[in-house]
Amino acid sequence: MVVPYERSLVEAYPTRIDGNDGDAAMEEGLNAGHDEISNADDINATFIKYVKYKDWDNVIKLLREHRQLGRLAVYTDMGIEGKGGTALHHAISPFPHRTVNVRIVEQLVELMAKEDLERQDGFGQTALVRLMLYHPERVELAKCMLEKNDKLVTILCRYEGKAPLVVLAEMMENAKGMARCLYSVTPHETLRVTDGAQLISLGFQLNRFDIAWDLIQRYPQLAMAKDYNGNFPLETLAKNRHGFLSGSRLNFWKKIIYNGIHIRPLPPINDNRVNKSGQSDQRHLSNKNENQKPLSDQKENQRHFSCLERGHAEFLTHFLGEALDIQATNDKRQNVFQIAAECRYHKVYNLIYLLNEFLKEDPDKQKKIQKILGSRDNFENNILHTVAKITSLSQIYHIQGAALQMQRELQWFKEVESIVDPKDCESVNVDNRTPRQVFTDNHNDMGKEAEKSMKETATSCTVVGALIVTIMFAAAITVPGGNDGDTVIMFLGILTSRYSEDDFRKSLPTKMIIGLFTLFLSIATMMIVFSCALYIMLKGKSSIVIPSILLASVPVTSFIWMQFPFLVELVISTFGPGLFDRNKKKLF
Repeated sequence: MVVPYERSLVEAYPTRIDGNDGDAAMEEGLNAGHDEISNADDINATFIKYVKYKDWDNVIKLLREHRQLGRLAVYTDMGIEGKGGTALHHAISPFPHRTVNVRIVEQLVELMAKEDLERQDGFGQTALVRLMLYHPERVELAKCMLEKNDKLVTILCRYEGKAPLVVLAEMMENAKGMARCLYSVTPHETLRVTDGAQLISLGFQLNRFDIAWDLIQRYPQLAMAKDYNGNFPLETLAKNRHGFLSGSRLNFWKKIIYNGIHIRPLPPINDNRVNKSGQSDQRHLSNKNENQKPLSDQKENQRHFSCLERGHAEFLTHFLGEALDIQATNDKRQNVFQIAAECRYHKVYNLIYLLNEFLKEDPDKQKKIQKILGSRDNFENNILHTVAKITSLSQIYHIQGAALQMQRELQWFKEVESIVDPKDCESVNVDNRTPRQVFTDNHNDMGKEAEKSMKETATSCTVVGALIVTIMFAAAITVPGGNDGDTVIMFLGILTSRYSEDDFRKSLPTKMIIGLFTLFLSIATMMIVFSCALYIMLKGKSSIVIPSILLASVPVTSFIWMQFPFLVELVISTFGPGLFDRNKKKLF
């Protein structure tokens, strides 16, 4: 009996989707067309000698006259290179650091019969396999061989197991183009279900979504078939943070490009596929049920929490949809929202608002959500206790500077505090600590570091501001804002602040924003005054004025360049739209 996962894709998942079936049969191989040669042994020996010494011009010349030499197994004393391959094998070095002469390989392929390309060396490798393993960047040579004989893609290497060549190529880090080339000519009848699942898993793991995209569109059930490691491709996708927007940190320009790209979404994986005749394919359903039998409720919950711990909001909403069990808990008895709060994944946490919107016409279900928000883990921590702690899962260290980290932590705490029941704010855990006490204990070191960082920045800016005030006060020409002392006063206000925890949320960042903004304005006006004064004093001596102004602008520009990103980050973090989106109206 054939094991289900050992069946071919076409046999397991019949589909009416038209694919690229390849061109018609290629031209037949070249016939030798020569009379019998009496001195065949001498010719063979000469040919082997030419191959051994890489005399490719003579190899090609002799091959033109005696086409049968194309199938000759050449054994030499050259170690791995001389392991009984054809001349084409020897032209493709089994050493990745060596270059391949493209012209020679193309001429050898042209002169050899198509059947000769199928010959394997002592390692069970065809010339195509050797090219794929050692020179995967040479996709044009692979295309050349496959145009001559498309059966090469189905000849497996004896020492590489049953894995098709396209799977072997997809496993290689630098063989993306080679894998695409091989996949385009690989008949799906030769791929087993487990091969298809492995290709999808590899695509999800390596962020190569082209082959995976095509396979899932043709055979949606593959997403829940087992790969070589016994895993499901969807599990592999759930573990890949960088495969989702929520797990990628795009800069301003990348966000614009990403938002401008429209990608047609895949059909839901739990959809009953309908063929062109309009009838549901029952074989699809039976195979789907067969593939899902390993999936117990516990396994399903583990997959959900695997997504949660990596912040895959898109995975949860698009793939799981209404199947997401918000009452499920992990081994610590933490629910969906507690995990989102602990890991600081605001997009997952925003599901609370989306769920409230989705269930707004069902008060009973909304009460259930509130009950879930008030649930406790094994240590009697509610969600407010959870967000008050910093654990190894807390994603905060990508934020630059202790001050911004402290601000973000306070924003999280205040946000969660605003949605929980008031009594939860004063509840205690097994250590008899309230959420606020837990927050203070866990953020003590961060608070000290944030205070130190803020004071150092304010001190540095105070010195710069004082110099500006001194220079502008003594200047003969002033412009509005040039002798403004508010800059120094604002930074002095930062230095004399009390630095309580709540000050880092709004008060201190606001003072720093005003101080940096006025400092930049003062620097700009100072440079204008300096340039004008220099121009007046050295009128007519532009060869001195211009270089002096440019030279003086270097330290000023460097200071602004280093501090301006901090100002932008402060403004966005303090007065921006925030992390928690209450305006979305669609959940699934």
